[in-house]
Amino acid sequence: MKRVPEFQAVLKQFPWARIEPDGSFSHDVLRARHGVLGSGLAFGYWSVPRGMQSHGASASNMQAMQNLLKLNPRDLLRQMQTRAPTKPYVYGEVLLGSEWPTDVEGWNMKDHEAYVPRLFFTDEVPPPERPRPGQIKDWMSWYAWRGLSLESPVALLMDFPLSVYHLLVDILKVVRPDNGPGKRQSLDVHYIGTEIELNYLPIFSELALLLPYTDITLTLFGESVYELVQTARKNHPGSLATQDIVWSYTAPKKTGQGSIKIKLYPDAKLWDRHVLVGIGSEPDAMVALDAGLMAYPTWQEPIQMSTVLNIPFAVTEYAEQSMDVCARNLPDMRAMFASSILGMSGMPPSYIANLRKYHPHPITINPFHRPGQRPVAPYRLPNYYNGFAMPVVLKD
Repeated sequence: MKRVPEFQAVLKQFPWARIEPDGSFSHDVLRARHGVLGSGLAFGYWSVPRGMQSHGASASNMQAMQNLLKLNPRDLLRQMQTRAPTKPYVYGEVLLGSEWPTDVEGWNMKDHEAYVPRLFFTDEVPPPERPRPGQIKDWMSWYAWRGLSLESPVALLMDFPLSVYHLLVDILKVVRPDNGPGKRQSLDVHYIGTEIELNYLPIFSELALLLPYTDITLTLFGESVYELVQTARKNHPGSLATQDIVWSYTAPKKTGQGSIKIKLYPDAKLWDRHVLVGIGSEPDAMVALDAGLMAYPTWQEPIQMSTVLNIPFAVTEYAEQSMDVCARNLPDMRAMFASSILGMSGMPPSYIANLRKYHPHPITINPFHRPGQRPVAPYRLPNYYNGFAMPVVLKD
């Protein structure tokens, strides 16, 4: 709880900040004020599923669930039977079409276009200067560099690309600080557990703006990715989701000409060792946001293989206590895996050595967490979208 004042101070920097009596902040209320709270293509990058969300239960959703639980079984059944059927929500529905909206259209803030962190610039709206190493370190420095008013609510989505930036630069340190016009760096990154991010892939272009002379290939993995691609191949031939590269962007010369290409991995729902065999190479880094490493058994493969192959891997989580549990359990997980493969024929000695060596897991506040405590009723400890950062495997 000693972290509470620090987190609240971040939120209070924004004019739209409001702290409820329970210490939470209603992200939904702010979205509604700007007319971007809703489901489907009409809400652009802001589109969210209706009802309860496993990774984003809002205050209104929690209250709706509590109201349902108060009903007796007969009344609950009657309500369920009288509700009109709704079309299943599709993460990345925009990718079933032939083109992305423009940056202004995607942000969908028609009355406040000055709030938009543009990707395409004009004489009237020039690009930002090339960022200096260490210049972008928190929300205030990013807003200032981008020339955005703190009235802009874009921090409610930009926490995703900026958290990836933080993991790559500050946690894993896989980006060279001396990249320049004659010394470009290519970076292959696997992004695991993709879901809601499919709705706003263009905003990950911020990585190209923030990382001069760096060429990033960002490959997305997850069940939602797999299902989207399969649906596109079957019912939407020629759509964005059927293409090898679903989004690409190059920053202006003034900002450093960084670039990003985003791909969807179509051949498996989950990231595992077979993915590496299929791709034929290892990534330079792996990242996962609001991962829940100890909550889902499917994380065992990424943890084990990143350790065995010494692939830099870092995650964010909602809560510090979740990361603490993870950090305490990772050594035992690695020891068990080392024991299971010990003595296998053809097993490189480096695999066992990598599993047995010391791996530090310092837990830190992510300066690019989404401002405002998540309004989840059972929690009073700091609980934030992308709240905390931790390395799983650090670069040697």
